[in-house]
Amino acid sequence: MNRNALSLKAYIFCLVLCFSAVFLWHSEARAHGPEKVIPSYYTDSGTLSVVIHHPVSNPRKHYIKSVSITKNAAPVLTQTYTDQPESSPFTYTYSITAKAGDILKVKADCSYFGSKTGELTVDK
Repeated sequence: MNRNALSLKAYIFCLVLCFSAVFLWHSEARAHGPEKVIPSYYTDSGTLSVVIHHPVSNPRKHYIKSVSITKNAAPVLTQTYTDQPESSPFTYTYSITAKAGDILKVKADCSYFGSKTGELTVDK
């Protein structure tokens, strides 16, 4: 193989490498997990309200794909979604039976990557 052929192959390899790096950086730079997950439990109605802060420019493409709830470390509910209702913040509500002293954990997972967990101990 002559010197020019090697130089051309090296040049093409560098171009492919650069384009790949730019593509990966660009797609990852826009993706992020939720910033906050704030659960509140209402004993009188048995309702868990979860405020999620996940600001995005396109909630149909980049969204919270699932919310998982545990009570005292035991799985209670996992809800999946195909978009999020608005950019941020937004609230989901769930019917959950809990009593004083129960520990509820809520984990929100992003459709790209990342997650955040919020926790509370039920009062009264």
